[in-house]
Amino acid sequence: MSEQTFAHGDGCCGCKCTEGDIGCGGCVFQVCCPCFSFCNAANDAKLDNGTLYCVMTCCGCGCCALMMLGMDVEEKRGLKKHDGCWHCMNSWCDMCTCNSCRVVNECKVYAKDGAVNAAPTGTEMTR
Repeated sequence: MSEQTFAHGDGCCGCKCTEGDIGCGGCVFQVCCPCFSFCNAANDAKLDNGTLYCVMTCCGCGCCALMMLGMDVEEKRGLKKHDGCWHCMNSWCDMCTCNSCRVVNECKVYAKDGAVNAAPTGTEMTR
């Protein structure tokens, strides 16, 4: 596990959509249709349960889905782990903290760069 946190920090209003991989269009997509946004983000992070995040959000449990997705992407990328209370507060106050954009952006970063401390892939040497 690394001490590195989310790509754009983990403080309040850490989304910085225009600087992140999702861009402004991704932020608007996330705000207007979080169910598909969370599903796509989970697929970007190569998580097995993308459909679960979509269904949870459609059933009114979007806060819980965001909390789970945030914890899953932290683990998948090898980032500094925050406790459940941190994720709960940032998910509950999403309109102020932009946590959903931050988490979706982190999934895009994972799709592009992989884990923080990922070992380089080996190549076979030939003689």
